Amino acid sequence: MELISVIIPMYNAEKTIEKCIKSIIHESAEIILVDDGSTDNTLNICEKYVKFYEKLKVISQKNMGPMVARYTGIHNATGSYVMFIDSDDFYEEGIIDRMLELIEKYNKPDLIRFRYKKSIDGSCQDKYFKEKEKYLKKEDFKELVYPMFLDGYMLNSLCFNCMKKDIFKTIKIENLEIVLGEDLLTSLEIFTKIKNAVFLEDVLYNYVYTSNSITRTIDKGKLLRNLEDIIEVYITIYKYLINWNMYSKENVEILSNRFKHVTKKIIEKIKDIDNE
Repeated sequence: MELISVIIPMYNAEKTIEKCIKSIIHESAEIILVDDGSTDNTLNICEKYVKFYEKLKVISQKNMGPMVARYTGIHNATGSYVMFIDSDDFYEEGIIDRMLELIEKYNKPDLIRFRYKKSIDGSCQDKYFKEKEKYLKKEDFKELVYPMFLDGYMLNSLCFNCMKKDIFKTIKIENLEIVLGEDLLTSLEIFTKIKNAVFLEDVLYNYVYTSNSITRTIDKGKLLRNLEDIIEVYITIYKYLINWNMYSKENVEILSNRFKHVTKKIIEKIKDIDNE
């Protein structure tokens, strides 16, 4: 049986980390908690669990951001597959058994993708496909997978994947300081490298809504940084269009409209601050 390593980056998560841990602690998985320089009681809470659960590891590092924390977890994972969960979210019961079942059923696929539910209203992410399970090979990606990056956010997050660790270890992101869009940059590279994937109807992840989105950010400096990040991310997507042999007038227009929509929100917020 394959071993799955679940990596949880943490920063000042004392209010939520226990619920996150409890949602996975009784599953058949290795759990790696990466404390990214927390200044609250997060680390003490985690060390309490280490005393009772051998499969749980705690790693502490100076604050370098969630993406660096994920890479720290990757390099300390012993599982052949890895999953990520944010410290304020939690899994549905049985998620690991479901992943192990699919790993065996589809002969060790490169990636398994599942769906999430929002805590704020209980709404679920749209289905990827009509089928309960859909196995896709690389030749299917241009028609069925890559378009999801152009006109929506279906594949942005890393938290809804179970994927082979060796593939993730080959992913190189040049700018690890990007805050808004770091998951998307990584996902673009992942779906370019993998040779197959299984998409599930199953809702297995609970996304806990917080107030740190760009629409609620009120600091002008942060908003300007968000704008810089967005520009870099969308330039990168254009490059992938060429890489995927999908550079066309229609696709460029789809991507341009999405870029305008996102940047417009940030610019309007900056103007509101300037007018206060």
